[in-house]
Amino acid sequence: MSSPNANWDRWIFASISKHFVDNLAATAKVFIEGQKRDTRKETDWFEVRVDGPFYTEISKGYFSLYVEINILCACIMKDVNIQGIRSLAGKAASAMTTAIVVYKYGTGVSDDQSILGCLTSVTKSRGKDRIQTNHFGQIGPNTELTQATVECHYKMELEA
Repeated sequence: MSSPNANWDRWIFASISKHFVDNLAATAKVFIEGQKRDTRKETDWFEVRVDGPFYTEISKGYFSLYVEINILCACIMKDVNIQGIRSLAGKAASAMTTAIVVYKYGTGVSDDQSILGCLTSVTKSRGKDRIQTNHFGQIGPNTELTQATVECHYKMELEA
């Protein structure tokens, strides 16, 4: 069995982070999971969360990668626009409809900024994988905050 490249995880995470910051920052503040954050001054925000990559060696040195991306949308409740959370979720879903180009981002010797590959969304006709939005409404009776998540799964194949 071959090993996945030790840099793949880092490059994928950096590229996903940049993709969603580029696509969502004009709408609301974007936080990346693990980043220190202070939301006290924010009325709307996103948090990008990534599970994976999950690696499957499909032939010697050739891997199929699977990544789950989940974006938390948060919106302070406002009397003037009760659909604010729906607008945020729609923007997040829209950002998931395009492929995510994975670059070799970083400052190390292997980080030459070249293209590694492309994450494409996994969609199946029976709806097993899709862009999925879940609305949670107001998160507590004493907290004027609504939340939703938008999730999509992606795949990519790479040669070690």
